[in-house]
Amino acid sequence: MATMKLASVNDDDAPDSAPDSARDGLTAPVRRSELVRHIEAHGPVRLEELVETFRVSAMTIHRDLDFLAREGLIERVRGGARAKAHPFAEQDVRLRRTTRVPLKAALAAEAALLIQPGDVVAFDDSTTVAAMLIHLAERAPSAVVTHALGLMRELTLTHPQITLVGLGGQYVHETDSFLGAVVVEQLGRVSADVVFVSTTALKNDALFHPDAAAAETKRALLARADRKVLLLDDTKFEGKGLYHVADLADFDDVVVNAELAAEHRAGLDALAARVPTLRIHYVPTPG
Repeated sequence: MATMKLASVNDDDAPDSAPDSARDGLTAPVRRSELVRHIEAHGPVRLEELVETFRVSAMTIHRDLDFLAREGLIERVRGGARAKAHPFAEQDVRLRRTTRVPLKAALAAEAALLIQPGDVVAFDDSTTVAAMLIHLAERAPSAVVTHALGLMRELTLTHPQITLVGLGGQYVHETDSFLGAVVVEQLGRVSADVVFVSTTALKNDALFHPDAAAAETKRALLARADRKVLLLDDTKFEGKGLYHVADLADFDDVVVNAELAAEHRAGLDALAARVPTLRIHYVPTPG
């Protein structure tokens, strides 16, 4: 299983948290998450570029880079930083929970409309799918099946009226979920009306994931539902994944932000024309 050190990016005790949030409009944890994304997309980058991009002081960027380097999320180089060499490792869930939050909320709101009252719903461990939680009271499913520990916690606190089927197995800190053979075996004994998943990479009209156990778990989850729904955003078209999860043609619905590159949107439209059961839901990107 691909591993990546757990990122303590939500460390509110970091010495610069309060003043920086007032100065640049971002809390320190969110800024550090965005720093990692920026460095992975553009690195290696110089300190001066990061100061200009994030509109904070050089000292703040120095502290952030030192913090992220200690957590194993980036590498410091002379005058700046570069991405950590983990091409097939999924980004830590604590980072993903603070990334593109408004867009995830918009995708989740659209996807939630596909839940019918009384449905048995299955959720994977993606942060985009997790954003659907706030819509469950209105949509009124009868039960939720999930291997995501964070979702289990929230469901028991906020929706005690909904039956929860929690799938256990090997716990993985990076995803805050249970993955692998034990979860797959348990999935063989349940079924769902509709399943919602996301993934790390989309290429050649197929979903891929950097972790073998996560890909296996998602495949098993998809196999247990009558209706299959994929949530994704434009960054997935450039993501990295090694293990096949499913073909796009296997899904009934794809919920994606409308602001895609022209070739990606054309590819989705062409696939939907060839697969009459596939429906593409384009969601405007907030802001």
